[in-house]
Amino acid sequence: MLFFSGSLLTAQSQKKAWTLEECIEYAMENNIGVKRYELAKENQEITVETTRFSRLPDLSANVGQTFYFGRTPDRDGVYQDQTGSNSSLGINTSVNLFSGFQVTNQIKADKLELQAAVEDLNRAREDLSLAVTGYYLQVLLSRELYEIALDQLELNKKQVEQTRLLVEAGKSSESDLYDAKSSLAQQEMQVTESANNFQLALLDLTQTMNLPDVENFDVALPDVSDMISREAAGLVMPAQAYHVSLLQRPAIKAAEYRLEGSEMSLKAAKGAYYPSLRLGAGYSNSYYYNYSLAAGMSNASLADQLAQNSAQSIGLSLSVPLFNKMATRNRVRSARLNIENQELLLSQAKQDLYKEVQQAYYNAVAAHEKYKSSETAVEAASLAYEFEEQKYEAGRSNIYTFDQVRLRLSAARSETAQAKYNFLFRSRILAFYNGVSLF
Repeated sequence: MLFFSGSLLTAQSQKKAWTLEECIEYAMENNIGVKRYELAKENQEITVETTRFSRLPDLSANVGQTFYFGRTPDRDGVYQDQTGSNSSLGINTSVNLFSGFQVTNQIKADKLELQAAVEDLNRAREDLSLAVTGYYLQVLLSRELYEIALDQLELNKKQVEQTRLLVEAGKSSESDLYDAKSSLAQQEMQVTESANNFQLALLDLTQTMNLPDVENFDVALPDVSDMISREAAGLVMPAQAYHVSLLQRPAIKAAEYRLEGSEMSLKAAKGAYYPSLRLGAGYSNSYYYNYSLAAGMSNASLADQLAQNSAQSIGLSLSVPLFNKMATRNRVRSARLNIENQELLLSQAKQDLYKEVQQAYYNAVAAHEKYKSSETAVEAASLAYEFEEQKYEAGRSNIYTFDQVRLRLSAARSETAQAKYNFLFRSRILAFYNGVSLF
């Protein structure tokens, strides 16, 4: 297991190293959640198209075949005892000329809902980008913690060798060597655990990206020191980030579009109060055949009947709404309530955004302060370790004190790594709210 752990970084270096930008782009193309929002947008496009096409005339055709037995009407409409049949066909069309601008306003409402669906998709992509960024930085952190564990393992091996020499020189007891070997075994376990955490961090990232090939995946190592300097210099105040976010965040845009759409829906609902006017036209024809004609008599030919029985029509139809059981009135009331609800949703979205920006700022500032403090702690712990190592080699310190100093150095380095990547993530979120790309 230790051989596997020690060779993990070497194996990772031989795999394709993905940058953060590549990870985000791949996730955008393959994440199932994003694909569902893309389907919702396409479905809304169909809705807009359906509403727009409702302005077109309708067209229908009908054919019929009827058989008569007993007392039935002939082709002149006179009832008599006979057996006959009637073949008929017809074509009808109508177009809506005016309906209180219901269709026009509904098209506007559907288009605004489509724009909101686009912003929903953009928000899903943003959320995914933030998630990928977080997991990406977690991979970098886990990798650094693994490297720290390997460094500490080397210190443990050196400690065992130093203790062995001191025992041989009579400056330390045999029990000190056993303690050093015990500490080495514990550090070997820590290396194994760190290697496992590193692999799990890679797995979390690839699962978020929906990347099946985990075995050949690795992340590129950026210049973290340069990133820290740029992020520390680029911290902005919450008011500035909030102002930019109000103009750019998809959640705000979607809420605004839905508010406008609800206002158009109200106008469409009010259109039902107005009279509606339709233009209609039709053509019909028929062929009668009498099976009961007396001898010497025959039915008129198909051509003659089609020429004589054809009928064309064109007309206007005006419908004036007088009372429809309060259906229109209640639809208008519901539309007004929906406007109020969308106004509340927009206000809530702005409040949530303000809280998020404020939290992002103070989290970034606190993370930066913690990172600076942890760096100071590492410097102090490194000096303490060097001093204690010299004392131990000279036989003026014991294994217990030396091991405690080594553990404090390991803990300080681990806390610095965690603080560093926590600051990078927090500062990236704040910059993101300020309109800066994540990569």
